[in-house]
Amino acid sequence: MSKSENTLLALEAALERIKQGKPKRIPTHRKLSVRAVEEEANLGNGSGYYYPEIVEKVKQTKAEIAAGNGEYVQPEIQAVRTKLNEQKRIKNNYKEKYETVKEQLAKFAAAQHHLNDKLVKALSDKDELEFENAKLREELANIKRSKITSITSKD
Repeated sequence: MSKSENTLLALEAALERIKQGKPKRIPTHRKLSVRAVEEEANLGNGSGYYYPEIVEKVKQTKAEIAAGNGEYVQPEIQAVRTKLNEQKRIKNNYKEKYETVKEQLAKFAAAQHHLNDKLVKALSDKDELEFENAKLREELANIKRSKITSITSKD
């Protein structure tokens, strides 16, 4: 047997041990992956990928295990697409909220500006009225003073 065939047999044996739940080198609770099979077979990182049939067997075994547990295993690219779509949805949701709050802020700022203008005008009108009131009081006092007659005694 060649070294390639020995490696393939080691990978298949490791996969079978993991399937049965009796691995020797990895914890039983570890997720099934090509890397887990490589570690169980006591091989280097990435050595399992030289054997596409092992990679396929790992994927099939994962699907079988998931089907037994009532779970659905998505292919990796589909899982990434699902995550991406979820992130896009969240981003759009935040963007919509941001735009809504931005519009509210613009409305509040416009209302504040109008109120500030009205306040300035009201204060100006108040000052004018106070000045006019003071002027009218002075005129009234002058008119009342002009009507005062002196009382002189005749002796």
